[in-house]
Amino acid sequence: MRLKPVYATDLGLVDPPLTDVPSPWAPKKGIHLYHFPLSLDSQKVRQGLEEIGIDWQSHVILLPAQQQFSPSYARINARCVVPTLVIDGRVTTDTVNILTHLADRFGVAKNCFTTAEHEKEDINYWIDKAASLFIEALTYGDIEGVKKPFPLGNVSEQGRYHQDKIELLSRLIEKYQHDETLKHAYEKKRAVIEATHEAIVTPSQLAAIVESTKAELSDLEQQLGEGPFDSGGWLASDALSLADIQWGVVLYRLRWLGLEPLLWKGESRITSYADRVIARESFQRGIIQWSKVGRNVILPMLQHRLFSLFSRDSAL
Repeated sequence: MRLKPVYATDLGLVDPPLTDVPSPWAPKKGIHLYHFPLSLDSQKVRQGLEEIGIDWQSHVILLPAQQQFSPSYARINARCVVPTLVIDGRVTTDTVNILTHLADRFGVAKNCFTTAEHEKEDINYWIDKAASLFIEALTYGDIEGVKKPFPLGNVSEQGRYHQDKIELLSRLIEKYQHDETLKHAYEKKRAVIEATHEAIVTPSQLAAIVESTKAELSDLEQQLGEGPFDSGGWLASDALSLADIQWGVVLYRLRWLGLEPLLWKGESRITSYADRVIARESFQRGIIQWSKVGRNVILPMLQHRLFSLFSRDSAL
């Protein structure tokens, strides 16, 4: 039974993350983020960038249009996921890895994400706990009594979201069978999606994922009552840390999915903690402003479809 995402358990299915690796396919100058407005992991990295306070260039990858599978993007990030960070032509992938890289590179100069040595173990512990939650299953799984928000609609009930990706990747593997780089990337990604799809469409597995998430949030509630937060600090340290970036975005996503009544009590410390993270300017700039669906998702999708109608060159 799968209770955590594939990348957290089946390391053989995913390539190791990249850290500051030069790429001939990436922009050569400046700080660039490949992301999608509503992507959970993109939200985490955007808040981290805003918290640090550095300028960056946006490259939106339209996940509904499957642009993460385009050859041009797969050559930059073979995992075919967002976000991807590029600094002066050097690529870093994986959300935790990206945030750690940003903190290491800019934290001291920007007086941000600098933590005491005795706090690091607890911070890393809570980062790992947040990163290992199976949010994708909670997002696309059909959970009884939970009405998913727009634009998810009834995707989970149709059960087509991941199946469509599997079929597309099968076609891409055939199309690029003589390109070992792309073929490898697409085969790995198909295996990841197949494993994820099975967990999401199997009621017993999805129910177990919900219960596992409840247990993790119970641990979070206890930590908030016993740790630094209870005396004016944050989750695992006196100052805001990467653990807070991870958990704040996760809690915001669970609220958006309508899962708060199912997973934790409204009068809990979790609610107060989430409100405090969400109130930060970095959260407003990195998440809320990018969450305007009409401007940041629907309009770009319409533009993409119009372009596709008049272009012979398909992105895939």
